[in-house]
Amino acid sequence: MSNKKIAVIYLFFFIIPYILCLSIIGVSYNSLVLHALSWRIIVGGIVGAFGMFAVKVIAQRPVLIMYRSSTQKVLKELLNFFILERSKLVIGANLAVDFCLSTLSIYLVAKFMPLTTILGTTLGWLVLILVISLTLASYMEFESLSIYSKKSK
Repeated sequence: MSNKKIAVIYLFFFIIPYILCLSIIGVSYNSLVLHALSWRIIVGGIVGAFGMFAVKVIAQRPVLIMYRSSTQKVLKELLNFFILERSKLVIGANLAVDFCLSTLSIYLVAKFMPLTTILGTTLGWLVLILVISLTLASYMEFESLSIYSKKSK
């Protein structure tokens, strides 16, 4: 798999969905909790961090395949962000980054989106864009990232 193809798949399969998942966390939390900008934002950040961790766990196999196939140092470093098969310290740091980004997302959504928009169709649009992004990435290179092989038994 070429580095260019890896970069495009990484964009549609990981970067865009990561940003959209953070946005979904912000919109969801602000639609559930009216005073999200009080101490409750910490609870949202913790829940969001573990939610993001769960999303990253699901994507481990494709990330490892792309990491091993990549030859560019910058691309390897970007892919390395999603690899969780490391020490507990790195996993903890990853959770801390996700906590900060989830908290920031909750804050930004509360500050810059009116409540009518948050409670309206925003979540549906975010999920639609997420599905489209993942569908495009899967279509581009499903066989290379799949755990299934063409070999018959």
